[in-house]
Amino acid sequence: MRPRRVIFGLNSLLSRILWWHGVAVVFTAVAVSAGVYLFLDSTADHFQRETLRVHAESARKSLRLGLEGQVQLATSEHLTKLPRTFSLSVMDGGGRRLASSSPTAIVPTDRIPRGGAPTYFKRRSRSAIYSGYSMPVPFAGSTVWVVVVQNLEHPDYIVDDVLRQFFVYGLFIVLPLLLLLLVVDAWIVRRALGPVMDASTLVRTLHRQQLDVRIPEARLPSEVRPLASAVNAALNRVIESYRTQRDFTADAAHELRTPIALARMRVESVSEEALRSALKRDLDQLGRTVSQLLEIAELDGVLPAMDDTIDLRALAAETVSAIAPLVFRRRQSIALTGSETPVVVRGNAEMIARALKGLVENAVTHTPAGTAIEVDVQTNGILSVLDNGPGIKESEQELVFRRFWRGDRTTANSSGLGLAIVSRIAEAHGAKVSLRTRAGETVFAIRFPVQS
Repeated sequence: MRPRRVIFGLNSLLSRILWWHGVAVVFTAVAVSAGVYLFLDSTADHFQRETLRVHAESARKSLRLGLEGQVQLATSEHLTKLPRTFSLSVMDGGGRRLASSSPTAIVPTDRIPRGGAPTYFKRRSRSAIYSGYSMPVPFAGSTVWVVVVQNLEHPDYIVDDVLRQFFVYGLFIVLPLLLLLLVVDAWIVRRALGPVMDASTLVRTLHRQQLDVRIPEARLPSEVRPLASAVNAALNRVIESYRTQRDFTADAAHELRTPIALARMRVESVSEEALRSALKRDLDQLGRTVSQLLEIAELDGVLPAMDDTIDLRALAAETVSAIAPLVFRRRQSIALTGSETPVVVRGNAEMIARALKGLVENAVTHTPAGTAIEVDVQTNGILSVLDNGPGIKESEQELVFRRFWRGDRTTANSSGLGLAIVSRIAEAHGAKVSLRTRAGETVFAIRFPVQS
């Protein structure tokens, strides 16, 4: 069996699986990175809110009235250790700053919410992003608001930077891992499709002599097994029909031989010479047709061994000598040209001789008297038969190897089987018949693999 090959075509099962899995991998990488990013961002936002609230509570506890009745923030260890990214301030209902840990306002007071409940907020200025916490506090008979603001763009604040870097670098870490998973998946799918590819290779390379070969279903995946079973059933039906047709042809040919032999004997009793000659010609043609039918049935059956070592030059010389009388009776000439040294090929000598004889007979039958026929053997294993007859029409060149096809159906000197037999013999030897024709020249050639 040939080595496994998995075809990566646009319509192949493997390419479709990998394409959709690749889309899923990219989507998963982005989704995982985005999901983790959102989770961490939400967690960081919660911690940030809690941090601001704790600072606001500490500031609320440190509120004091000064000697002149002004609001003050009492110095405490917590306030003195406040990070540089934070600022504290106390505001009244009109937005006036009553006390502050910073001489300048980080966020304009009109953008700070002052509601009846603690409020978390975020603001963006031209140069930075801020988050804050505004807490209403009853103090000295009125309500003031303790406001804690944090600069999120300050170098000391690294949480947002970490989150941004995680999303970028996390994507570049997760995506290669998922792509590696895609490569592993490709290997797994290829392994899984191995039996399917083996089955397709088996079917593709089936020869007409391998009539009993079927797709092995045991190793196939369960999803493909019904298809293989259906193909095997179809092969059974086709081969049964093929065998019935082949057996009918062989049986009919055998049954016709005896009546033809009896008719040949009885035709001798016909007294009229012209009628007797015409009947003999018709019976000879019928006999040739029956013989060719038997040959077709034989070639469609079990072929003989193809391992003879054959000198193509010697076989051609012998065949030309045997058929020369037929050629000369038709007032035609025949010559053997080409290599003067042995040309060694492997196959069945009798079948190759039969193919060569068929090509010569075809040239004799379809060319007029005075035609020159040439049998050529080349050292590269090409066996050719040339004639200088009228040639074959271009529209008919693809049809000449079909069984029972005849270019001129008004004549009864051909059954249309000769070239079909030649083509079948060439196929059995791993060769193919080629045709090159034009007005005044026709060349049939068979190229056999040469043995070194």
